[in-house]
Amino acid sequence: MRKRLSTLMAVLLIAAVAFSGCSKKKDSKPDTQPTNTETEDTNAPEETESGEEAETGKSVFDEPVTLSYLAWNLGTAEEDNLERKMLAKFQEVYPNVTINIVEVPLNEDGSAGDYGNYLNTLAAQKALPDVYMWTSVPDTASAGWAADVSAYAEEDAEYQNVVAAVRDGGRINNKVYGIPFQMHLFGIMQNYNIYEELNVDPLPYSYTLDDLLERIAATTTDKYRGIDNFAIEDWGALVDSDTIGFGTFDGEKYNFSSEEFAKAIDTYKEVVEKGYTGNGSYTEPWLPEGVNWAWGEGYIANQYEASWSIAGFQNGERPFKSDLIPLPNEKVILVPDFIFVAANTENTEAAYELAKWMSFGVDGMKARMEIKDENGIVGYSGLPLNAGYDAEIDDYFLKDYEDFPMFLQVYASLKEKPENVYVEGFKVIPGYTKSRFDADTGVVGTVNGEEKSLTMSELIIAIIKGDKQLSDYAAEMDKVANKIYNDAKANLPK
Repeated sequence: MRKRLSTLMAVLLIAAVAFSGCSKKKDSKPDTQPTNTETEDTNAPEETESGEEAETGKSVFDEPVTLSYLAWNLGTAEEDNLERKMLAKFQEVYPNVTINIVEVPLNEDGSAGDYGNYLNTLAAQKALPDVYMWTSVPDTASAGWAADVSAYAEEDAEYQNVVAAVRDGGRINNKVYGIPFQMHLFGIMQNYNIYEELNVDPLPYSYTLDDLLERIAATTTDKYRGIDNFAIEDWGALVDSDTIGFGTFDGEKYNFSSEEFAKAIDTYKEVVEKGYTGNGSYTEPWLPEGVNWAWGEGYIANQYEASWSIAGFQNGERPFKSDLIPLPNEKVILVPDFIFVAANTENTEAAYELAKWMSFGVDGMKARMEIKDENGIVGYSGLPLNAGYDAEIDDYFLKDYEDFPMFLQVYASLKEKPENVYVEGFKVIPGYTKSRFDADTGVVGTVNGEEKSLTMSELIIAIIKGDKQLSDYAAEMDKVANKIYNDAKANLPK
């Protein structure tokens, strides 16, 4: 779904490991464990706007309060990671607050328990923690798990400074259920070592889809491939449209029958037919023996990648130089994560303040910076949700990215060109995973040597490979996807 940043937005950007971005999730009742395991952007209740009632001068934390907290990024008590230190710091700032960390029970063999299953169990018992992390705003709201925190968020100046597209992703029917927790961004990364070896000029910051295709062709050799993770079937349509967003969703419907989607599919078909891609879904194995990750080990020239991958270059894990540029026509994809206040909480306002501290609040972000410095913790898992409103936070964040000037330009563009920013659909579009991936299309095809009724994802792959023709199925794809979306939308809280 495309979530345009509104003209009210005046912030710099991140997300997502969200699923770091774009892992598949079920769209009925939440029941799977997310894979993004760290967060970064956080805040404490402000004494004048968040934790205090201006008319009475009384803080929500003047009386003792106990809050429970569950998140997939807490590690173990022995590790005492940054997130646990943040919770401890909150209790130092507000001595009347006691935070009980809810631990996911271990399996019988001592291995880590399943976060998703445990959260479902707590929900069934109407015993959700006061504050918890989960993967999908529509699913969580539809299941009745999340409290409406509009009364606090909409009056919170710091919440209003969060990137508008991310704020919008947390709203259902103009009510705030998902509290922005962290964000990442997607663009194109280039392997500059390959470009230099082949004497090809890398892509500049601003370029077209034709420019990208020319570079993909020029950097494909017997040894290298021009692209691996392309994903143009999800972002290609928005590059050439002012209305279509991620996954062809325009805010009201899917557009698989659009000219823009047809162009994206034709582009991918060309890349596959000419052998430019190393994606295992479309090609035979080609990597040298012993190489397991084509991009990470230096055999791919261009890659659709997320900002979290920059950490691998910062710490020296990648054997080549790179930077992150936007998609063609300077388009950028945001990947947000959200945190929720439980519908069953007895302390909604206090729980909101804790969620704010752990996510977008300025006091929390500055506390996080102090904890990092005190403990020698380096790196980020996300981008500042409301960067641009505090020079100290900006300076602290940006200093670690001096070697990535293109990425810094993308970062700045999130404030300067909000019309070019879109939100990935997994966590914010009702029924997205089912409509885009799991829906039964009724089209018979062959998968792994067996005939079956193809899912939406399998049909799109078959079309890209040339086994099926988009023109034969596009209208039916719209019909199937839009019915699932509308059914899911009907289940949202009013």
